[in-house]
Amino acid sequence: MTRPNFLVIGAAKAGTTSLHHYLRQHPAIYLTPVKETNFFWTEAREHGRETAQTLADYERLFDGVTNQTAIGEISPNYLDSATAAERIRRDLPDVRIVVCLRNPADRAWSDYLGLTRILREHGSFEEATAPGRPCRERGFYFPRLQRYFDRFARDRIHVMLYDDFASGPRIALRSLFAFLGVDPDVPIDPSRRHNAAAIPRSRALNRVLWPSVVALQSLVPRRWRGTGMIEALLARTYRPAPRIDPEVRNHLIGIYRDDIVATGRLIGRDLSGWLE
Repeated sequence: MTRPNFLVIGAAKAGTTSLHHYLRQHPAIYLTPVKETNFFWTEAREHGRETAQTLADYERLFDGVTNQTAIGEISPNYLDSATAAERIRRDLPDVRIVVCLRNPADRAWSDYLGLTRILREHGSFEEATAPGRPCRERGFYFPRLQRYFDRFARDRIHVMLYDDFASGPRIALRSLFAFLGVDPDVPIDPSRRHNAAAIPRSRALNRVLWPSVVALQSLVPRRWRGTGMIEALLARTYRPAPRIDPEVRNHLIGIYRDDIVATGRLIGRDLSGWLE
């Protein structure tokens, strides 16, 4: 049975959906058709998420592998999970870990918009970023990353910054491909952004439409999953999201300041730009 040799562990709202579509373009890379298997996310069922129940079930998700050499999956909740790192180390001790990080204030805003769109958040942004709330807590990267650096050699962890990915996607992808051991010169089209922040054109329509989409997802043929087809159809009902209020953003950056500094030291990157 086949097991993955790389995992993209997060962070949520840091470009992982776009990365999923870009990686699928590389002939030497195999990704599970559906993003977010959530297998190593022990807390999945607490959040109403379905996942493979056994390692054998998980291995069957990779039955489509043919001659690809980089085999992986993308589950952003692995970074947030308190137990995923240890489970991954136990079952995939030689796996490569990829993590995408974004300015935590901007990530929180995008997370809030996304949760609002799928009817999992109904309050204000201020309420959603109160202490203990997921939109806020997921942006404290240092303790979450430390769990992986404690269990995997540094050369098995590749950190991508959303800023680099947004400004020079081909350069960022070349670096990632080299890390995964595949041809870095394969042409990839990164022109389309996937799952970009957006808000419903009609809240009333969205309240009716979204539950129907969730109900129909299980009926979509496997060959169409992960292609972006449903996303493209839904995009017609959305409009671009407004930017986060500058004062609110500055307030959040102040909250994240110490974590940003610690995270920069951990990953060996200058994150001072996130403090501006």
